[in-house]
Amino acid sequence: MNNDELVHRIRNKIQRLTDGSIDLRVDVENYNRLQVDLDEEVPQVTLGANIYKYSGFARMCVEYAVASIRERRDLETLEFHLLLARN
Repeated sequence: MNNDELVHRIRNKIQRLTDGSIDLRVDVENYNRLQVDLDEEVPQVTLGANIYKYSGFARMCVEYAVASIRERRDLETLEFHLLLARN
């Protein structure tokens, strides 16, 4: 799978799980970035370029983005760890 296809699949998965549109960007300078900006009408999701290298990082980013968008807020670290432990 090429990088464009991976980004397309991630975008589609987040949108399907949140029942809404998102704007997805990949940060090629900060490889570990994971940010969800809910201040815009369409949530802005920015993921680090490590999504191309580490599938586990990509899955974690999807889980965090979906949870944040559903809750309409940033999740605390411990809260997110508990969410991952349940899945």
